[in-house]
Amino acid sequence: MTKNVTKKKKTRRCDFKKVTKEARLLKVLRESRHLSMRMAAGLINVSDATINHAENGRMDLNPKFISDLIFQYGYSYDQFEQMLNDEIETPEVIRGECIEIIKRLDANKLKRIKLILESF
Repeated sequence: MTKNVTKKKKTRRCDFKKVTKEARLLKVLRESRHLSMRMAAGLINVSDATINHAENGRMDLNPKFISDLIFQYGYSYDQFEQMLNDEIETPEVIRGECIEIIKRLDANKLKRIKLILESF
């Protein structure tokens, strides 16, 4: 006669979410560069699931991982820390403020701004 033994599932970090300010900022910075999770993962040779877990609070973030990722996004670790501490604005905040200014412009000014933006 064989006993039916059920193993208790091992608790893993990815079983629960803990979305930190760092995780949210990593997502904002990736999106500011118009990168998908898959593209970001390819830049540092990790799986797209790793990027997903990092941004959604399912893994602990270490400084080397953050540094590798933000370097590929075009930011320094110092800039990352300054954004975390609200010492400099994130691209998301700047974009939102610009959109609000654009909404208030009359048609002539809006045309001039469009020409400027198209030159980039």
